[in-house]
Amino acid sequence: MTRKWKRRRKVWRGIFWLALLGLAALPSVHWANLLLYRKQLQTSQPFLLPLPLAELGDRVVVVSPHPDDETLGCAGLIQRLLQRGITPLVVVFTSGDGFDASIHLKLHEVQISLEDRAKYAEMRRAETTEAMRELGLPPRQIVFLGFSERTLAADWLLKGDAKFVNKLAEWFEKFQPTTVILPSRYDDHPIHAVVCSIGWAALFQLVSEGRLNRMPRVLEFLIHYGEFPRPQGFQPSLELVPPPDLLLTARWYCLPLSPSISRKKWEALKCYRTQQLPLTWRFLKSFVRTNELFAEPLPLTFQPDRKGEPRSLLAGLDIVGVGLEPPSLTRSVSQRHGREDIVVQLRGKASTRFRYGIRVWQPKSHSLLTLVQNSGEERTLTANLPARLSAPAVITAFTAYGNHILDVAPLVLTDGVEHEQR
Repeated sequence: MTRKWKRRRKVWRGIFWLALLGLAALPSVHWANLLLYRKQLQTSQPFLLPLPLAELGDRVVVVSPHPDDETLGCAGLIQRLLQRGITPLVVVFTSGDGFDASIHLKLHEVQISLEDRAKYAEMRRAETTEAMRELGLPPRQIVFLGFSERTLAADWLLKGDAKFVNKLAEWFEKFQPTTVILPSRYDDHPIHAVVCSIGWAALFQLVSEGRLNRMPRVLEFLIHYGEFPRPQGFQPSLELVPPPDLLLTARWYCLPLSPSISRKKWEALKCYRTQQLPLTWRFLKSFVRTNELFAEPLPLTFQPDRKGEPRSLLAGLDIVGVGLEPPSLTRSVSQRHGREDIVVQLRGKASTRFRYGIRVWQPKSHSLLTLVQNSGEERTLTANLPARLSAPAVITAFTAYGNHILDVAPLVLTDGVEHEQR
């Protein structure tokens, strides 16, 4: 037997034993996940409030970042509203044209062209219409804004393009919502966090211009956040549990789903055939549970973001907090005087290879971009604003590599536009 063959046999033997050990460890990982889930469930129970459907009003808008997020986060809510005689409006913000792995597999293309992306976007649009029909929502109640997710984050954060706010504001003004459901500001997916910022900006703009009768109630739904939802996979008998490090950042509401509503949610989810890739599909099925979760964020001037598990292997890309300096939870923003500083906290040291910036949006004012200078050593970056910041305002911190947005952390200052006392 040659030396080369012996070396090759050792390599394959090592691969075999590693695979065997991995298979043997799978049950342990499964049970560890279940134990963590039970601990989180026990911890979160005192913080969960029943969602008061009667207080949402009769005009509810669900803003979905991609075609499928409205089903993942709100399919049960949509059904419960329809049962009460309320027909919500679903606004799908992007065309979902940035999922390259799915485009390669579904269209059997090696090189993706603009025509391929347009065809894929149309497929996702048809899937959403089919899924909403499964839930009982007519097509006329679905609005596809059709923005490209490939350019949305850079156009909003780096260029300050106002078309996103203006277009969403048009639909809000037309529908006059009593409640708006936005993607969560804590979502790991940059597009979800960006759409959250744009949603708040559109509402603030309409209220400041008197184009809304009143500031609607705003709830947020979470999709991407570390190992949320735990345990992942198709677990229809388990509950969705909020991440422990977010329990004190919002009022968390739980909407129980009956078995029939959960089954309909599952049937609607199966309409998204373009998303049925092995790892992606396992994650999506994790949202078929006995409840749905909605968060009503507290009015903070310092917003924590992913204090728990890391989001990226590069710690200098992870934003773990953004706020006004000095951070305060009690002082009214409108009572502050002088120039404002905004601090951005990172999990690790900043890197000169990346860009760190803050987009500040206020109604009746130009959107302001501040690129934060760094020497590659700091964990806390400070941006000096040229003038005093007054609420309402949307501050969106981000990290980028070139024009590619990698992490987004919004801070929403709602002082002065709080919803009427509940």
